[in-house]
Order: sequence, then structure tokens, then C-alpha cells
Amino acid sequence: MRVVLDSSVLIAAAISRAGTCSAVLEDVIARNHLVISEHILAEVERKLREKLGFPVREVRALLSLLRRVGELVVPADLPPNACRDATNTPTLGTALSGKAAALVTGDKGLLALTICRRIRIIGPAQFWAIQG
Repeated sequence: MRVVLDSSVLIAAAISRAGTCSAVLEDVIARNHLVISEHILAEVERKLREKLGFPVREVRALLSLLRRVGELVVPADLPPNACRDATNTPTLGTALSGKAAALVTGDKGLLALTICRRIRIIGPAQFWAIQG
């Protein structure tokens, strides 16, 4: 299955390597097809470095891993009102451009959509329950 993990899921996986988001990331890498964009990677880098103070070396290692195991796509252009919060539009565009079956997110604004053009928008625990 083609899956987009948004920045909130990837950041949670980096913070707690024993949590649900970490398990979801490992499952997507091992049994699914990770779809990612530079937009999502930039969000992960910015939040880990600026907000959480992660060391540069750890952030670079994570981004390198994600680039190596994921398929990098350019987000589809969507109108700013495609999401309740316009900052989520590129993440949704990543899922559309990457022909993802699922977008896994912790963002309430995206979760409110539940489905968009046949892409299931679900939380990490729901994805894990389906996959596990």
C-alpha cells in the first residue's frame, strides 16, 4: 500500500522510538511503500531542530533514511481551501501526487477530512490496528 506519513507522525517516531508512530514508520518501511515530499521533510527538519532542539546529526540521519526508503514526489497543486488549515495543503497534495492509499496523520484538521479522492486519512493508532 502507498502511504504518506505526515510530519507529526515522523516527528513522534523520532521522539519515541518505542511508540505507535515509530511502529507505524517501521511497518510502512518494511511492508508498504512510503511516499514523501520535500515539504514534509522540511517540516520534520524545522520542528526537530528549532522546536525540539534535536542534534543536527540525528536530524540529517533521519532525513537521509526517509529519502533512501521513500519515494519523493512533488505535491499536487490544490486550492488553499482544500484543507481547513492551508498549511496542510502540501501534505494532502503529497498524498494525491503520490497516489497514496492512506495519509497517516495526527493533525486534527486533516483527520476531519477522513477521505479525499479515495485517500483514507487516518491516525497512527487506526493505521496500526489495520496493519497489525
